[in-house]
Amino acid sequence: MNTAAKRVHMSRKTREAAAEQDAAAGAAELRKMRTKTGDVVTVSLSVSPSGGASRVILRFKWGGGTVQRPVANVNAESRAEALREGWRLIREKQIVEKEGWSWVVPST
Repeated sequence: MNTAAKRVHMSRKTREAAAEQDAAAGAAELRKMRTKTGDVVTVSLSVSPSGGASRVILRFKWGGGTVQRPVANVNAESRAEALREGWRLIREKQIVEKEGWSWVVPST
């Protein structure tokens, strides 16, 4: 089932959250990651207040649990800005690659 077809079966809140993540990442396909075993997962970012900044954490479901890796604390005016900055930093700092994972669609 492709991404668009899956969204039809999601709740409104889930669709909105996915759209927010897709926009921040640059596209839905830019959130797809391959694990060391070859499984393809969809990455999301969690944003929470941390002092005067926002703490950004990479997250995905795999093997019956949720995998999390810290990305950074970012200064942002909004959640959307924190997400965009988090996605930029994931690629810049090669957080995925350092774990031995890879992006399904490499950034350009």
